[in-house]
Amino acid sequence: MILVIPLAALLVIALVLLRRRGQDYRLAKIQAERLRNFLLALARSNRMVLCEQREEQLLQESCRICVETGHALLACVYVRDGDLAHRAAMAGPASRVLENVPSPLPLQDPDVQDSYTVRVLNKGVRLVSNDYVLDGQAGRWREEAVAQGIRAIAWIPLHRGGSVHAVLMLCAGERGFFDEELLKLLDELGADLSFALDSIDIRNEAELARLEVEAGHKRFRTLFDAAPVPMAIVSIPDRRIREANATLLRLSGLDKSQLLGTETASNAYAILPEDRDLFYRILSETGHVRDLVLRIRQPDGRVQRSVFNAEQINYSGQACFLVTSANVEFMHSGH
Repeated sequence: MILVIPLAALLVIALVLLRRRGQDYRLAKIQAERLRNFLLALARSNRMVLCEQREEQLLQESCRICVETGHALLACVYVRDGDLAHRAAMAGPASRVLENVPSPLPLQDPDVQDSYTVRVLNKGVRLVSNDYVLDGQAGRWREEAVAQGIRAIAWIPLHRGGSVHAVLMLCAGERGFFDEELLKLLDELGADLSFALDSIDIRNEAELARLEVEAGHKRFRTLFDAAPVPMAIVSIPDRRIREANATLLRLSGLDKSQLLGTETASNAYAILPEDRDLFYRILSETGHVRDLVLRIRQPDGRVQRSVFNAEQINYSGQACFLVTSANVEFMHSGH
């Protein structure tokens, strides 16, 4: 028996299939557009990570990019500060929803402890409400959020120094907006912003260290130049004088341009050869010299006994030693 399907029924089936195919096409197109927008947001955030040096600017620009490029109705960041969470940045046409939300949020308040924001701050995991209208776990500000057109929300944790530092809240106007592909992008965005926060700390620490080194160098230069005893900085590999203070210049009878860069053994004001060998042998064996009495030849031929001390230092990226001497007595050559 051959089943005969009426032509009208075939037309109905064809129309249903075409309609479903059209719906699938539109959904795929919407999803592709959504992913494209957030890929753009991610690309812009990556570029921003490289240049932003302040946390406030980083978070505010992140919110702006998510709204302008990712088409979020609202982007907001809460930053944890002990038992409080401060609203550090926000952007978007639905910002009015936050007018009645306190800032800072008291994290120990029973009314907010079960909110999505606080749960993310406490646990450090991403949370999503893809149907905020019917979400039984939504907070007490759901009515205002729904009134502003919000239908789905994602909360992305931001880490800093290994701990949860903040949460980025993104609100969308479409139920089911945050699908798995988009959430992967948002996880990547959260990781990039966390990296940026750590980078800010690293840059700040490096700048602080640089300033401390600079301040220490200035203090050293002041003491070095004003010292009443001869002082010099000598490079270890070639034994050349890299720096000399005013007292040493006066005793040597030379100015800096004549003395700097010369070998210690080449100057008229220098340690006698056999004593110099002893000085360098002790320095090589122990890494320092302590209260060693050596003979110095004066420019006029006299020999002076001086007490030497030396410490290895890093000077302008070179292995050097800082040497100081103090006069013990004067004697004529040959005595």
